[in-house]
Amino acid sequence: MAEQSALDLAMSLRDLAHAQLEAARAGEWEQVGEHLQQRGECLQRLQAIDPGCLSPEEREAIAAVLEEVRAADRELSALVEAALEEVRAEQRALERNDAAVRGYRRALGAAEDHEIVDREA
Repeated sequence: MAEQSALDLAMSLRDLAHAQLEAARAGEWEQVGEHLQQRGECLQRLQAIDPGCLSPEEREAIAAVLEEVRAADRELSALVEAALEEVRAEQRALERNDAAVRGYRRALGAAEDHEIVDREA
């Protein structure tokens, strides 16, 4: 595989950031993780390039592309925070329901491994 230029790597990083953002918007969290891994690999390759070998124009173009990546990351971060809050709310609801079931079992004197509802009725 031919070596990609620093600008090509930066644009690949941007494209992956946008793909990751689209996956997050769609709630496809496994795909978000896959894109994150690909971004990490791309970023490692980009960081391995000596910036001293780049022209001022290349550095400026890369900086502009990386600003797009940062903008996508800010939106992605907001989506992740919102999804985490939804999961936290669901977890709290499950914990409340579990506590209610345990209290109901205690009130009925039912063992933890027995059904609360008589299924034969």
